[in-house]
Amino acid sequence: MLFDNVTGRSKRIPTNQMRLPMPTPKTGGSMPTRATATKKCKDKLIGEINAAIEKNIGTADPIDVGVINYNAAVVNEVIESLKDSGWDVGSIYGGGQERVAIITLS
Repeated sequence: MLFDNVTGRSKRIPTNQMRLPMPTPKTGGSMPTRATATKKCKDKLIGEINAAIEKNIGTADPIDVGVINYNAAVVNEVIESLKDSGWDVGSIYGGGQERVAIITLS
């Protein structure tokens, strides 16, 4: 055969070792979904609004809540929920993308 007379050390082609799989986050046995992340974000925003309402109970001042760090779709859902609950909701737009920056409740 072709390699019958070859002597010396055999050369081995280097291969990369297989990497271990990334650990999965502990979220009840499943990966977080977009829906659960959106719900958490919405719940956090509602919590901030409730805290602002409790803080301003008994005052005549309108209630302002900053929402520039939240997803626009989440903010719009929360605004609609507040309107459905009977709140008079005003919005101040800011930023170059015309995103809601502040929700004003009265």
